[in-house]
Amino acid sequence: MPTIELPNSQSAVIARKEDISERASRNITRAFMAAAGAASRLSGAGFNETDSTTWGVFSDISEQDQNALDGYQAALVVNMVRSWTLGELPTLDSVLDLPKATFDALVNACSEEFNRVEEFGPDGATDPKAPTAD
Repeated sequence: MPTIELPNSQSAVIARKEDISERASRNITRAFMAAAGAASRLSGAGFNETDSTTWGVFSDISEQDQNALDGYQAALVVNMVRSWTLGELPTLDSVLDLPKATFDALVNACSEEFNRVEEFGPDGATDPKAPTAD
């Protein structure tokens, strides 16, 4: 499992993509889908992250959509951190009390790992665990 260096000489161990449970994967995926839906509604209302004249649209979205946008990052950290030097493992509530730099480092590492694409080698070899037509 990857060890992530955090600010203030702290660290965390996160699960590898292939080691997370189906439940954790579904929790993360559901949180992502909720965030994607909220982002789609924002876009449909005219929000464009690169155009500051549209940022006011963000204040008009529902609290549920705002929570959905925030929830994906929290779900990643809560479902992927296996141990850390910060005490008790995070919950969906307590993870939001982390210092921003620590939270951001965890989100980046967990997102990168969860979204990692498996590669099977330069020769194009197939996944040895995949079923065959034999």
